[in-house]
Amino acid sequence: MGKNVTIYDIAREAGVSTATVTRVVSGHPSVKAETRDRVQRIIDAHAYAPSAAARDLERGQTHTIGIVMPAVTNPYFTRIYDTTYDEAEANGYYAWLFQIAERQPIPASLVDELIRRRLDGVIFAGGIWSTARSGLSEALVRLKHHMPVVAICPPATELDCICIYSDLVSCSRLPVRHLHALGHRRIAFIGGSMQLKDSSKRGENFLQQLRALDLPDDPAYHVDCGYDAESGERAVMRMLSRLERKRWPTALIAFNDLMALGALKQLKQMGLRVPEDMAIIGCDNQFFCPYTDPPLTSVDLHPEDMARSAVRELLFARENSGQSFSLMREASLIVRESCGAKLGYRKLG
Repeated sequence: MGKNVTIYDIAREAGVSTATVTRVVSGHPSVKAETRDRVQRIIDAHAYAPSAAARDLERGQTHTIGIVMPAVTNPYFTRIYDTTYDEAEANGYYAWLFQIAERQPIPASLVDELIRRRLDGVIFAGGIWSTARSGLSEALVRLKHHMPVVAICPPATELDCICIYSDLVSCSRLPVRHLHALGHRRIAFIGGSMQLKDSSKRGENFLQQLRALDLPDDPAYHVDCGYDAESGERAVMRMLSRLERKRWPTALIAFNDLMALGALKQLKQMGLRVPEDMAIIGCDNQFFCPYTDPPLTSVDLHPEDMARSAVRELLFARENSGQSFSLMREASLIVRESCGAKLGYRKLG
């Protein structure tokens, strides 16, 4: 044999199965003495050493975790994946990415694949883990028989797993109260969908903040339309075209920074100045926020912190089985020029 002797070479020469070779290497007592001696002589003759991967499989470990999320074309999800990969690697693990299209059921084939790969755990992130998604409960029940599960999403009684999430109340409270302190009274919210349970939480919290401050919660100031930059453009056109100029909001809060980016473009095309004519605040604090015109004020949900926590809790659960729980991360408002903070307080009506 050559230098790169494999477990298959040892098994073939000894006339036994690879499972028997593995049991000899691990010292398993179920191997007959005669067989053990024969296999061991061949192992010694070739100075065979089993790979770490083979040892891990025998112990039921692969040192690999899975992360399931929507398409990583959204920079927010890219940040979660990159941090998950780095944190896993720092702890001696690999991270494999699995993607599911938005609003599609969780396929049984995905669950089969996660189990087949004998992963040490799986993290679900984003709307992929919506409590309204078909196949969710069945997937969770099956997976929990084989591995720990962590979800980066708001907690829900339907989710019997560890949940890491950002404070969606402060996600709405921070921008609304900031704009209110600057003199804004007509504040609009664009993006997401009130029909989807998880994304509707931001819209519901936005309305609660308006009512708490005795501000108008005119339905015309709440436009469901999606999550990307084009949706931001459409939301601005749809809302402003339906309102008299005197009823236009003086400030917009976007579901995320991609929507805010589209809104900035549309407002500029309509001849409106930001923030003089209309202030705008996004959410996610993406890398491009300091470089927009004007620089975009945004709520930072700290996805990197959530991803690191998810990996650590997953690995802890791998060694210490315990009950499900939820862990909340605070959000922060990153103030830049688009909100009009430099203009100070203005009586805007």
